[in-house]
Amino acid sequence: MPETPDTTLSFTRDLKASPANLWRCWTEAALIVQWFTPAPVKTTEAVVEPHPGGRFFTVMDIPGAGEVRGEGCVLQAEPGKRLIWTNCLSQGFVPQKIGTGDFDFGMTAEIVLQPLPDGCRYTANVLHATAEDAQKHRDMGFFIGWGAATAQLETLAASLG
Repeated sequence: MPETPDTTLSFTRDLKASPANLWRCWTEAALIVQWFTPAPVKTTEAVVEPHPGGRFFTVMDIPGAGEVRGEGCVLQAEPGKRLIWTNCLSQGFVPQKIGTGDFDFGMTAEIVLQPLPDGCRYTANVLHATAEDAQKHRDMGFFIGWGAATAQLETLAASLG
């Protein structure tokens, strides 16, 4: 995916969980609601259809702000390897208007899973249309929030059989 330093937020972590279990946590609704948002925010609903054109939908309950619904479209899904989705399209690649308020910017997220002898190298790349959108996402706490969620993801994925 094309990246530029001013429009892409990215981090890589080595996790003590298998790519298969991390994939399950990203694509099974019953699992994604357990880790997707850092406390005290809660994910109350999720639908992930891991195939191109599939739905990527979440509902977050943010204390003091209420419910935030995220509707998107899966662009690429390689089980255990790579998941890409965007909020610029809805299910079936249908263009959609981006939300309002804090989440009024378009983004495309790429999750890359690379096997390691004792787990997985996990990379999250989030691309934005403009440097201003990337900065807004950074200011919202991208690195703290996605970092905390990734720690929750690792704990859950490591606990799966």
